[in-house]
Amino acid sequence: MSSNCARAFGGWLAGCGAATAVVSAVGQTLLMFVSRGDVARLLQGVVVLLLPSAVIFVITCLLTAIPAAVVIWLSEEFRIRSAAFFGCAGAAIGALSISLLVRSPAIWTSGAVGLFLVAGFVAGLTYSFVVRELAAYEQSV
Repeated sequence: MSSNCARAFGGWLAGCGAATAVVSAVGQTLLMFVSRGDVARLLQGVVVLLLPSAVIFVITCLLTAIPAAVVIWLSEEFRIRSAAFFGCAGAAIGALSISLLVRSPAIWTSGAVGLFLVAGFVAGLTYSFVVRELAAYEQSV
């Protein structure tokens, strides 16, 4: 039981990191276009974006803890191991999270929901992969 909890926690943290990477990648991509080939300016921007990325990670962890715990519990209860299940659940949690952060119907037409859907989907796939790998490692030891 405790190894299942440790795997789930590790997978959830990895998923939060993956979602953060997807959202932060948008900022990094914009920064690359704005820097116009100036490497010093690009590196300065990368350093400046470290703090917002850390904040995004913390907010992601706070917003997804309870919904992710419910999804993980359901997957354990019904023995669901499908990466597609976790990807779709992650996408739904991503859409729910942005809806809670920005309480405006305009968010659904702005494209931001799409970013959070993709980030959640990647987070769900990451969770599935990490949990599967940790379980395989535990069985081999």
